[in-house]
Order: sequence, then structure tokens, then C-alpha cells
Amino acid sequence: MSSAPLVAFRRALHRALTSPRAPGLAATLLLASLVAGCAGGTQPTSGVAGADIAKDNPASASAPQSPLLPSAFFADGGERFSAWRCTPSQNLVTTTPDAKRLRLWTALGSTELQRAVAADGDRYVLGGVAFERHGRDARVESDHGQLVCALASERATTTRQAHPQSIFYASGNEPGWNVSLDRQTTTLTLVSDYGQATDTFHYRVASVKNGSDARMVLVSDSGRQPLEMDLRAGACFDDMSGQPWPVKVTLRYGRHEWQGCGQGVEATR
Repeated sequence: MSSAPLVAFRRALHRALTSPRAPGLAATLLLASLVAGCAGGTQPTSGVAGADIAKDNPASASAPQSPLLPSAFFADGGERFSAWRCTPSQNLVTTTPDAKRLRLWTALGSTELQRAVAADGDRYVLGGVAFERHGRDARVESDHGQLVCALASERATTTRQAHPQSIFYASGNEPGWNVSLDRQTTTLTLVSDYGQATDTFHYRVASVKNGSDARMVLVSDSGRQPLEMDLRAGACFDDMSGQPWPVKVTLRYGRHEWQGCGQGVEATR
């Protein structure tokens, strides 16, 4: 990692931790995620739609036509998501894909830290930032200060065992709804009104952005009403159960706008 981004990161973290308003660590950890590639972080999955690949390569016409989703939408093999409530005020989501990595989502995006040698507990680092867990307690620290965190809840990652035909699943409350993106095609199914209404759409990818602040926007006018689905990598919490997710979802359906959380569906463990 070059020294300039790391210096900027540490200065930003210092401002966040010493500000009277204590805005939290989201923006500062986002800076770390921007240089994650320099620290050995996982490279994001390409956002090129599968349909475009098949068009350019006739031999792949039988391949799935669904789009490739950003890496930041997935647990990448992690068995569970953990929700952390931290002081100064900040909510984080983490998962451990394997013994060497910790994926972390803040309000503004995601990053990946590497396991480091520790006398006790589990410690992961990126540049001058460290996340160290001791049971149900954790702290995030740098040269300028630290966040003190407590485990609030955990949730098993969503896998193909529960959604065998889906590459992405999202849900929200009031009025209860859920969305599933098909694994093989560019279709999605919206179940709304607490399960009383179902609509299927053929969608297109309006925009996609990879990296720490990954985002994908899907649009369709093939259903009963126009639909736009905005997916953004970031710590998300079910507003009823408090369970953690890695993607914030805004669903615009006709005149309605609903907020929820989602996740790229993992292969069955």
C-alpha cells in the first residue's frame, strides 16, 4: 500500500473519533476499502451482464443469462453475518469467509481485512486499521483512537438451500415484501402485501459499480407497474428483527418506495 492513502485514512479516522458529534467510522473505513486492493483484499466480481457475454461468444449461449453481481454483495463463504453496535455511535456488519479474512460493512460500503498474529482473540488488519474480537466484544482501532463494539445479533447467511433458484434475495417490512433474482435468467419475482401479491419482471441492468461502494440498479416495465431496484453495498439491519445484511435495498414499484436489506445467495454449504 502506498503511504499517501494510509496517511489520509489515519487523519480522517482521527477527525471522526475526536469530533464532538462523533459521526462514526463509516466514512473512514470506506477510505480503507478504497485501497483494499493494495492490501491484498479480494477483487470485486465483474458487473458485466451474462447476456452480453453470451452475445459476444455464441459458444456460451447455454450459460446463465443473469448478471454477475459485485463481490461486496456476498459473504464469500462466510457462514454467518454479525451485527455490531459500537461507541462512538456506529453499526457494523462482519463475516469471516475463512480463517484468514474478515469482511466488514459500514454504512457507506465494504472492505476486507487480513488475519494477523494475536496473543488472544481474533485480530484482522488493513494498513493502520485493526478489528479485534474477543467473544461478544470487539474493538476497531488505529493510531488515533478506537471504537468499542458489542455483538448485537447474528444471522446465518442465505444459501441455495433456502433459495435454490436465486442469485440474490432481499426483503423488507411494512408492507412485508421480498424479491428474488433468478440464477439463470434476467427475471425477478416480487412478493408483496405480506404474500398476497406476486409479480414477475424481465429486468435490465441500468448501471453497475464495483469496489468498496458497489452499487447496481435494475429496472423493468414488464410487470403490472414499473419497477426500479437499487442495491448498495453497506451495513443494513432489518428494521423489525435487527438482523444484519450486507446490502441496502431501495425498491420503487409504481408509486411505492420500500426500503429493505439483501444478500447475494451463497452456494449451499
